[in-house]
Amino acid sequence: MTTQLSPEQLAVVEDEGKKGRAAWKNGDLPTAEQHFLAAWNALPEPSLEQEYAQILSRGITTFYRDTKQFEKAKKWIETTRQAYGPGDPSVEFLAGTVAFESGDLDEAYRLFHPLYLKYADRPFEGHTKYLDFTRNRSHE
Repeated sequence: MTTQLSPEQLAVVEDEGKKGRAAWKNGDLPTAEQHFLAAWNALPEPSLEQEYAQILSRGITTFYRDTKQFEKAKKWIETTRQAYGPGDPSVEFLAGTVAFESGDLDEAYRLFHPLYLKYADRPFEGHTKYLDFTRNRSHE
């Protein structure tokens, strides 16, 4: 069950997120990271039970993956798993992308293959490199 943020808390989360995205777009990764973490820290405890915990943790994981800060991405994928609950396919797909982009292809396959078996191409829509990798690895 999620707890709704107050209008004041929501304003802080949205403002920090907006500033973080602007800094990222401008290539200022340290400032972007600072704002994204400030948005997360604006969630009252227990933060994982708060509205926006899922989207913030997912966004922070994506930021770290896309900026090649893979150890941080791996830490945040665990937070994202906690926010979504066990076994969420979209989180497992995200974890697979982190593994793939970090060069851990065995782990990427371990995460992608069950999704491919269960859902076929669907989780991979718009992500052909991950689909091609999984298909090719399946045929080895």
